[in-house]
Amino acid sequence: MYRSHTILHVVHNVKAFLTFNMGITRGEVLAPEALEARLHEQTRRLELAQACIKKQEWQLREFTASESALSRDKQDNINPKNIVWIMGSPRTGSTWLGKMLREPKEHVLWGEPFFGVVLGFRNNLANRGYINSDSFLLGEPHKEVWIGSMRRLFLDVGRAKFPDISTEQYLIVKEPNGSLSAPLILEAFPESKLIFLMRDSRDVVASLLDAAKEESWYGYNTYEASVAEALRSGNLTALEHRSEEEFIEQLAKNYMTNMGAVKAAYDKHPDALKVMVRYEDLRKDPLKHIVRICDTLQIQTDKS
Repeated sequence: MYRSHTILHVVHNVKAFLTFNMGITRGEVLAPEALEARLHEQTRRLELAQACIKKQEWQLREFTASESALSRDKQDNINPKNIVWIMGSPRTGSTWLGKMLREPKEHVLWGEPFFGVVLGFRNNLANRGYINSDSFLLGEPHKEVWIGSMRRLFLDVGRAKFPDISTEQYLIVKEPNGSLSAPLILEAFPESKLIFLMRDSRDVVASLLDAAKEESWYGYNTYEASVAEALRSGNLTALEHRSEEEFIEQLAKNYMTNMGAVKAAYDKHPDALKVMVRYEDLRKDPLKHIVRICDTLQIQTDKS
């Protein structure tokens, strides 16, 4: 929109003014007040986006400086830029996807570190408001401090677990059970890559329900975190006190919570560092979508 505002001095304190607005629109021509409001909203969104980018750049500089100071005597073998997070929900095919991504150049797969589950403890305190308390170790007032510590914790444990990984190799992290904390994880690792893995919610719930059955193929005492939470304490007695309908409803709510958290993280993450894939598409043509994932995230692979 082009805008011109002219003031002419006529005589003494008398002034004449002329305001001229011109623009191009695909729809109806809005009144000047509506155009002004729209321009103001667009400016506000731009300023928020710029502030978010500046914060991410500042955090990245702080993380890098801290890691450089702490890693002078260590073999800095894990490159955060080469970390690929697979998130979404349990029972979406993340194990299969992780194994396929590991193969092309002998990258490393870390299955279920439960990093997000640990961070998810904060969500248990959200309803009580304690998450905003200055006394809480992982509270919002000191977030810029502890989120860097959580980043270093993950990297330090990763270096101990994979001492032979090189800086050129990718670390594929299968973390569907920790998807609830996706926004925090990606805030701690803004330069890492994200694969948002989706699957029909009905199939996810059906698979989780089947896994929760006694003497199931999954093993009753080895629940995934989402199932354990649905059972409250992860044992038989919890299941006995609720109907199957209630159990299914809880599983569905868990699915929505996980997927909503990953969607929020996905929306804020840089376009060049994220990709979305559906399990149904992956199953229909694995090679096509593995190549698409690797091309999008610039993961080295042998396309032959």
